[in-house]
Amino acid sequence: MSKTTVKKSLEGFDAPQLRQFILDLYAKSKEAKEILDFYAVPDINKKLEEYKKPVLKEAWRYTRRAHHPRIPRIRATIKKFTVLDPGDEAIGELMAFAILELCKMAREETLKDTSNEAINRLFADTLTFLQSRLLLDEYAPQFAKAIREMKDFRYYSNPLKTLLTHTLDTFTA
Repeated sequence: MSKTTVKKSLEGFDAPQLRQFILDLYAKSKEAKEILDFYAVPDINKKLEEYKKPVLKEAWRYTRRAHHPRIPRIRATIKKFTVLDPGDEAIGELMAFAILELCKMAREETLKDTSNEAINRLFADTLTFLQSRLLLDEYAPQFAKAIREMKDFRYYSNPLKTLLTHTLDTFTA
């Protein structure tokens, strides 16, 4: 079913039928309930804190004696947050929070190359988002500090640190 089909069928509803339809949808769908609750009482800070928890959990995920962050899950959480339309500042803050937590986790850890590449792609997407909304100047120093604090390992440099430094330099140059 397309959006136009739904629009045509909703045009046939009068006000009480439309209200009842929204209440039925509210009762049946968890996602619709969350969206309608947010639009009824838009507490952006509370919602942001709620969405930071799963990002934090995925960033610090530890299995088989090593950190294994699931970047697709972090991306899905960010996308789910954007559906609520809380504003560019809140979305940017959640994206920056994810990157900063991943940098903290990788401060003393070495990750697989696939994880490093996925984190770097998320970082590039975050920088693109922040730059297009003129928010990059606010977060660039935090990113630079978090990357600098990542330690190198005995005889070789931290590969994630190298990737993130190169990406940040590309965007800030």
